[in-house]
Amino acid sequence: MNHLNNSLLEGILVADPKRIDLSDAPDGCRLVKFDMASDRYYVDRGGKKAVETLFIAVQCWGSLGDRCIEKMSKGMTARVVGRLRLCRWQSSDGESRKSIELVADHVEFRRPRSKGRPDPALEILENAEDERERMGEPEVLYTF
Repeated sequence: MNHLNNSLLEGILVADPKRIDLSDAPDGCRLVKFDMASDRYYVDRGGKKAVETLFIAVQCWGSLGDRCIEKMSKGMTARVVGRLRLCRWQSSDGESRKSIELVADHVEFRRPRSKGRPDPALEILENAEDERERMGEPEVLYTF
């Protein structure tokens, strides 16, 4: 029996998605990675407002990764649903390293809103391909 390993992360892309070279992988195997920052706001013991920021790497495989490269960029708000994966490697100094990454099954994003009121015609032209984007709904990318 498999145990449940499903996570949802909302945050901001801290850099543009990047294609990762998989020269030793079989043909057609494609990987795209991006980092997200997710903030948690709370009140500390002293009664002051505080923030804790989590940075996590996201892996997108195949056509989902291709669409992320096409459509997403630094500063966008994103929601990613997927599974957590432990990644192990050796650093250049020979030390064993580990990190937890989120392997995406589903990605939603919103384009950042410009400051002030943008020209509606410009917004329509920019998003003319997809009526949902113009209406402010997130675009949903899926992988199967």
